[in-house]
Order: sequence, then structure tokens, then C-alpha cells
Amino acid sequence: MLITEIDTAPRHRAPVPGGPTAATLTTAGTSSRVAVVHLEIPADGGMPEHDHGASEIVLIPLSGSVELWHEGKPRTLRSGMAGHVATGERVSLANPGSEPATLMLVVSPPQFAERLAAWPIA
Repeated sequence: MLITEIDTAPRHRAPVPGGPTAATLTTAGTSSRVAVVHLEIPADGGMPEHDHGASEIVLIPLSGSVELWHEGKPRTLRSGMAGHVATGERVSLANPGSEPATLMLVVSPPQFAERLAAWPIA
């Protein structure tokens, strides 16, 4: 069993202006099937269109709201909701709010989480 505290996990910053920070809570070293990432998107920040390689992603907003863009159309995710991004889908994220938005990401297989852990330390 592994227990990780979000506040003590190293945070990495996306190499884009206004990009999110990510704390990888579990990795491929923990499980070959799934990883968990805590993501924080600053107010008016986001992530440009990208894919997740071989990984599927479940996004679970904890606070704030996030616009998940897919095929040119936004879908708003907020606490109490979840979004699923299948392998091969290209998406972008935006936080239209005035406060940071936080999400948990469930990543399977965990390879995409390794890409986030390779971002520079925040």
C-alpha cells in the first residue's frame, strides 16, 4: 500500500505560459496499470491542445471549473463531475475562473503521468 500527501509531493510546472502544475501521486513505479496526478490550473491559465499518448485520462474536478475543449467545442467540468479522455483524443484545458482550479487525474496506463513528472520543478 502507498499513501501520498498532495502537499509534500514534488510539483512540476507545464512549460507553457499560464500552464498548470502537477504533483504525481503514483507512477509507473507504483503500478503498471494506473497513476494518479493532482493538477492545479491557475486563474485564466490552461494547457494547449495535446494528446495523452497511450493513456486514457479521467479528470475529476475538486475545486473551480475547467473548460475541456475537444473538437473545437468546450465542455465545462466542475466539482461533482468527471470527464473521460480516450486514447488518441486531442484536448485542451482552460480555467476561465478567477481562482485556481484543482483536479485529480486518473491515468491508465501510467505513461502520461511520467510525461508530467518530467516537467520542470515548480
